[in-house]
Amino acid sequence: MKKILVPVDFSTNSMNALRFALDIALKNKQEVVVMHTLSLLEITADTTFTGFYIPVATDQIRFVEKELTRFVKKALAPFKDKNLEKQVKTEVVPGAGAAEVILQMTQKFKADIVIMGTTGASGMKRIFIGSVAAKIVEKSKVPVIVIPRSYRRKAVNKIGYASDLAHPEKELTALQPIAQILGAEIEIFHVEPTFPTSKGFLAFKPEKDIPALKTKLKLKSLEYQLVKTKYDNDFYGGVYKYVRKAKPGLIAMFSHKRSWIGNMITPSKSKGLAYHAEVPVVSIKA
Repeated sequence: MKKILVPVDFSTNSMNALRFALDIALKNKQEVVVMHTLSLLEITADTTFTGFYIPVATDQIRFVEKELTRFVKKALAPFKDKNLEKQVKTEVVPGAGAAEVILQMTQKFKADIVIMGTTGASGMKRIFIGSVAAKIVEKSKVPVIVIPRSYRRKAVNKIGYASDLAHPEKELTALQPIAQILGAEIEIFHVEPTFPTSKGFLAFKPEKDIPALKTKLKLKSLEYQLVKTKYDNDFYGGVYKYVRKAKPGLIAMFSHKRSWIGNMITPSKSKGLAYHAEVPVVSIKA
């Protein structure tokens, strides 16, 4: 993984996401592209809304470019004397639809991973970035790490990989590069009971399959936990219970579970919200 894309909206949450990316870049020498999407639809006090797109003024783009430069400089403050600024590039990208622009820029910049926050500063920004994050998680072809609003910077030593145990080898192979750049160990966890019972769970034999996977994939460490919940199909509760007990630095999920990741990173009163406030989630296309 050589290039990280970090979409920002100048919020504290975006700052946390950028510093998360900078921590990775410091270890692995990746290039970090920090981008801000500027809406093409600009309505001024003396403009009657017609539904047409109005090109963003050049002076406004320059103003936002300066803001982005200041934002990045602030993010780099904890990395003083590390020469990280040489690895950071900034881009202000005018466009209609932030999620669509970010997805396009992921391809244009040939990003290997996207790292972004879940919520913005306040009001419409909070709604805006929340829906954007959910859409990026759903549609991105590259892994997306979503940083929760209350996250505080710390090392990621363990990745909790939530698995239905249907394709552990394939998914572990996809997760390995992320574990490597973070310097983290992987722990598989499976939530039960489910109805109907997962075929993968019925076929999986931890005492045999975990050592076999560890050897085949040349992993330094691979652990397994079975997380039991009181009720059937309480996946949110199972993840929450695992996070509380195992204290992973990151939760890994694959694309067939992205619908609930979207729910977890969107404000709600679900059990997922309590979890979402603690640990970043990486979503990977299966």
